[in-house]
Amino acid sequence: WVACVRRRARKRPPTRMYSPEELAKLAGSLSRSVQRAEDFATLPDQFSDAGVRLVYVESLPGAKIDGCAMFVDGHPVIGLSGRGKRLDKVLFTLLHEIAHILRGHVGADRLIVEDLDDGHAQESVREIEVNDDAVDWIFPTGYPLIPPRISAPWVDQTAAELGLARIVLIGQLQKRGRLDWRTTLAKNAPSVSEVLPLWK
Repeated sequence: WVACVRRRARKRPPTRMYSPEELAKLAGSLSRSVQRAEDFATLPDQFSDAGVRLVYVESLPGAKIDGCAMFVDGHPVIGLSGRGKRLDKVLFTLLHEIAHILRGHVGADRLIVEDLDDGHAQESVREIEVNDDAVDWIFPTGYPLIPPRISAPWVDQTAAELGLARIVLIGQLQKRGRLDWRTTLAKNAPSVSEVLPLWK
């Protein structure tokens, strides 16, 4: 899978030199600019403008790979498998990989391949740091005050106030254990499975 990501990255290198400042700026805006699955369509061009190659390669059968971060021919590359399909899960993987690049965890001889469901991996200091970075980009003013009982109107209102897609807020509440993974609030969650294969 990683070899496929590397090969695809080499076919279309970024149009500009890598800029950590531009990548950080993009990371800070993603949670508000990605509101619908269709919004993923323009992401490769946006990342290319920051000097980063964004690639989609479908996960191999049985493989539990969410994404990867590496350098290819001198520029950063983020590969996504689309595993999980839900907009918020794929977006979080993307933010997580951006954090690895910005923190210097990857280089010419160091790559990271992720299974974000791997509990042991999530316990490492490095993984906690990049998860915290991703959450900070989603909630730049801090985590919202959560009522004892979470209702659909509260989710809708809070997501609108924060400028987030409602499924992004729901996903974060699920990650924190405040909502069950089977909650009906996540019903009909937007899927990016038809958008990612359109990336060139």
